[in-house]
Amino acid sequence: MTRERVLTVFVDANVLAKPVTRTLLIRCEPSGWSCTWSVQAETEANRHLRPRAQSLTTLRARHLENRALAPTGAHPERFTSTAESDRQILADAVESGAAFIVTDDVDDYGEVDLITAGISAVHYDLFLAEKTESMTYSKALSAMVRSMRNPRRTAAELHGVLAKVHPRLFTRFGDLYKVDPITSGRNESRFIFRGTRCLRCAQMQPNSAYLTDGICTNCRTTR
Repeated sequence: MTRERVLTVFVDANVLAKPVTRTLLIRCEPSGWSCTWSVQAETEANRHLRPRAQSLTTLRARHLENRALAPTGAHPERFTSTAESDRQILADAVESGAAFIVTDDVDDYGEVDLITAGISAVHYDLFLAEKTESMTYSKALSAMVRSMRNPRRTAAELHGVLAKVHPRLFTRFGDLYKVDPITSGRNESRFIFRGTRCLRCAQMQPNSAYLTDGICTNCRTTR
């Protein structure tokens, strides 16, 4: 894959609080993106971590080379169609220069605000399934299982477990690992994409009618 540029991807607090998904996003960065988040997102995520889980602040210092946080965005109140609790997150994403917000709650972000900001909000499973390269995915799973102790898993077993919350990602790489999915019975989120920046080419489209599941008409016909 020839990369013209690395995309900046803003990770929402509700995804930062999911250790496996957060790790996948960071380990799969060689596929062509760079994860960032802000003080606001990190603070919110720390509040929602499981008891005794390592804080994002500690993890960033120990394992992510003190990855710099995105700057705080100004005037979040201008995003009137976005949930009040997420207006600062959107303002921070704009300040970071992000093309996408990866989130568990796409519907919290107003389409008018996203279009104004030039950002699309995308569900984490759709983002990873669409953007991750197979070699990067294999390396990410191999690295993750090396650190697992209880229980120990193989990369194939981890791939099967990921189907619980990453059904699209599991399907995308089903040919790499011949295992059955471990399902959770959860329904897929109703909203998986919002905005007019194409997930595949990262170009802004005239309106949402040009996109299906985040992919523009041109990308659907040329891939």
